[in-house]
Order: sequence, then C-alpha cells, then structure tokens
Amino acid sequence: MSDAPGPAGSAAGSAGPDEQFVVPVPTQTLPVTPSPHAVQPGWWPPPSGAEPTGSAAAAGTERGVDPLIGQVGVALFWVTVGWWLFFVVRLLGRIVRVGFDQTLVIRTIDDGAEETVAAAVVSVLAALLLLLGRGRAGRSPIGWASLALAVLTVVVTVWRLLP
Repeated sequence: MSDAPGPAGSAAGSAGPDEQFVVPVPTQTLPVTPSPHAVQPGWWPPPSGAEPTGSAAAAGTERGVDPLIGQVGVALFWVTVGWWLFFVVRLLGRIVRVGFDQTLVIRTIDDGAEETVAAAVVSVLAALLLLLGRGRAGRSPIGWASLALAVLTVVVTVWRLLP
C-alpha cells in the first residue's frame, strides 16, 4: 500500500476528517468607509432647530428635497424633447411623400393622437417635477424650458383633440 491520501480510515495512521484539513479563520477586519448614500441613524423628523448635516448641507441643497425628483423630471423633459423631434421627422417624411399642403400639420398630429396626449401628460409631469419638486433649484433654465415645452404641447393637444 502507498502513503497517498485516500478516504478516511484507509491508511493505518491517517488522521480523522476534522484534523486533516485546517482552514485558517481571518482575524483581520477590513476598513469600511461609510457611504454618503446610506440612511443615517437619527430621529425623523429632526428637531425644528437642528442644523442640516452631511453631504446635503455641504452641497447647499435645501433640506427635504429629494435629488431623484429632479433627475426624473429631467428625464421626462428629454422624453418630451424626443417626442417633438420625432414629430418633426414625421412631418418632414410626410412632406417628402405627399408634398406640402395646408393641412400638413393637422394630418400629422391626427396620425398620432394618442402619442400627442401622452406627450402632453409627460411634459406637464416633467414641468411639475422640475419646478415644484426641487425647491429653489427647480427655478433653473431647464425648469423654465420644461414649463414652456409643457405649455406648447398642451396647447397643440387641446387645439387638435378637443372640438
């Protein structure tokens, strides 16, 4: 017989299965830095005289304003801009296929009436999120541009879809 390892108990002088394999247990702890995005422990709502702490105070943002609201509002704004670009491409395609006539814009809007309503809803939601959901930061150029685009989209929707 050889001294090669095999199943437990096969060799005359082999150790038991627990003694054969020793796994070292790490004793060193790794340093962990706290995440600025983690929920900080504390009482909610904070006391009325408490000063804001953390990264929000350092950045100068208002207390209680969620930055995700602004990001969603900007995304919806760009969805509306994309819809208007799609509308212009569809309008140019109709000009190339049919030619220019007096009812060109009306027929192009009528082909996508549901899209026009959806674009109006999305643009109004974007304007509300950008202007009202971000506190003072909402009164920025993109907030006002979103409001102008929402007004334009709603006017076009009402003009074509209401009798």
